[in-house]
Amino acid sequence: DNNAALNLLFIFKKYILRIIMPKIGILVASSNNNQKLGLKLKELALSQNYEVELINLVDLRLPLYSTVEEEENGIPESVLDLATKILSLKAFIIVAPEYNGVMPPVLNNAMAWTSRATKDWRDAFNEKIVALATHSGGGGAKGLQAMRIQFQHLGANILAREILTTYEKPLNEETAIAMINTLAKLSKA
Repeated sequence: DNNAALNLLFIFKKYILRIIMPKIGILVASSNNNQKLGLKLKELALSQNYEVELINLVDLRLPLYSTVEEEENGIPESVLDLATKILSLKAFIIVAPEYNGVMPPVLNNAMAWTSRATKDWRDAFNEKIVALATHSGGGGAKGLQAMRIQFQHLGANILAREILTTYEKPLNEETAIAMINTLAKLSKA
């Protein structure tokens, strides 16, 4: 039957795409405009047949990292879950607003915890391919620069192209798709 053959072909195609197409993690450090940007990037990645996992770091409500907190309460289960998800991915888009000229505290805190939850502090991002994105009401370039410094320090390979949107400058979807495709291509190498 022709329909059965087409269904089988469709299932086979989805299976093959899952094998050869990398899963992209989108880490969002916002519950506002950057979350909207992250959701749009997810939609665009899905339109290119990539599997995507969006993780909103705000929703995790991680305690503020300090050595005292870690000594007294250990590493939270939510941090261990986050580290496990990050370790399983090879490509990321980090989406975060600029706060006072740097990245938001929720992102820095999550990275501090993640570096403590892995065998080696660089394990989570070492040799991973990372793209950076922000929506900003007041510039955004310094926030992107701060994220670039942090993730390079964690061993990630950062794409040269970044996404910076503002209220006056909406997302260029063509550029975003090109960045997503580059991210995926490099993560398969």
